[in-house]
This record gives sequence, structure tokens and C-alpha cells, in this order.
Amino acid sequence: MKNKRSFRWTTIFFLLTVLVAFLSWVGSIYGWEGVQNLLSPEGFRWKLRHLEDDYLHAPFLGSILVVSFGVGLCLHSGLWSLCFRLWKRTGHLTRKERRALTLTAIVAALYALACAFLAWGPWNGVRSIMGTLTDSPLQDGAFFLLSFGAGLFAVVYAYAADSYNSDMDIVEGMAYGCVCLAPYLVTLFFVVQFFTAFQYAGLAHCCGLSDAVYERLYSLCCLSLLWPLLSDLSQNGGK
Repeated sequence: MKNKRSFRWTTIFFLLTVLVAFLSWVGSIYGWEGVQNLLSPEGFRWKLRHLEDDYLHAPFLGSILVVSFGVGLCLHSGLWSLCFRLWKRTGHLTRKERRALTLTAIVAALYALACAFLAWGPWNGVRSIMGTLTDSPLQDGAFFLLSFGAGLFAVVYAYAADSYNSDMDIVEGMAYGCVCLAPYLVTLFFVVQFFTAFQYAGLAHCCGLSDAVYERLYSLCCLSLLWPLLSDLSQNGGK
């Protein structure tokens, strides 16, 4: 699954980062209030110290990586392709596919019941101290539960359909999600460099952006990069 649009965004954000560095240099010369020169020795030291940490702490990166394991299994096992065929009403299911899909649906229903029991059942182990879902361990682990559920359904389907035969097939399926996510991860690196440089140079405040607005724009941009991948999945069934 290839997406050339992501590489255009990579180039755009690289050029924007270069522009930020140039403007920070100009601003330091003309004494713009609060502007720091990225091209100074201090600017280079800051970039070297924070480049990796800034990337690893990008908005939603951890959650997206965790979800990619389950999504990768759905794509690799053929479950996503089967659901896509059913949605498009193309082709016919074999007896083995129907049996595997039925078993998967049963497991999915049981998993949904188990999650509902954790959320609203009498056991309060994963809810907050007030007994609510807000700020609870269950809420914090929602992306893991989503990924685990998707991966579980995919594995059940794959073994029932005889497309998986060993644990290595499961590992390859989980890794497949990261393969599909690779263009996003590359583009995200340059997005992070632009936003962190923009903030460090003081250009955000110079443009009148508050910290809250900056964080919202940063998070929205990181999430919007996923749209091309989701669009491709919806159009071609993950192929």
C-alpha cells in the first residue's frame, strides 16, 4: 500500500523547518521580541539534545503504534479484505471463509461483553476511584483494548481459515501494521521538527499563538497525516 502524498508532505514540512530556521536568524538580527536563533551554537545544542525525545513524545505516537499491531493483523490475515468484500458485495465466500467469519463474530461478541463487564460490571478494578470511566485505567488503556480486540479477531479468523499456521505468522502480521505505517512515521518526523523548532525559536508567540492553540494545531496536524492511509484502506481493502 503506497501513498505518494505522504512524501509531498514530508518535503513541505522539511522546507517549512528550513524557513523557520531562516526567520529565527533574521529575527535575532533585527531584535524581534522573544525570538531565538536556531542557527546559533545554542540552537544547534538544543536540537541535538531534544531531537529524539521530541519525536518519541509526538502527540498520539504511542497510541498509534499500539493500534497498528491490531490493524496490521487484520490486514495481514485477510480479515479486513474479507470485510471489504462483504461491504462491497463482490465475490462469494467459501465454506471455510464463512465458518471462520462466524467463529470470529462469536469471539467479537464475547470480547465486547467482556469489555462492557469491565466498564459497567460490579468489579471496580479498572475504573477510577470514584467508580467512573473518566480518568480510569480502562480509559487510559482504551487504545490497547482496541488493538488487542482487532488482533484477536484477526488471529481467530486466520487460524480458522488456515491462513496462519504458527506464532511467526502472528508476529509478521503485527509487523505488517508498522510497514503500512512507515510513510506516516517518516512524515511525522519532519512535522515534529517543524513544530518544535517553531516553538523554540519563539515564532509561535511572535505570531500571537498561545500555548493552547499551538498544542491543538500540533496534535491536529499529527492526526491528519493518518487520513491518506485511512483513505487508501477504505478504497482498496488494504491491498
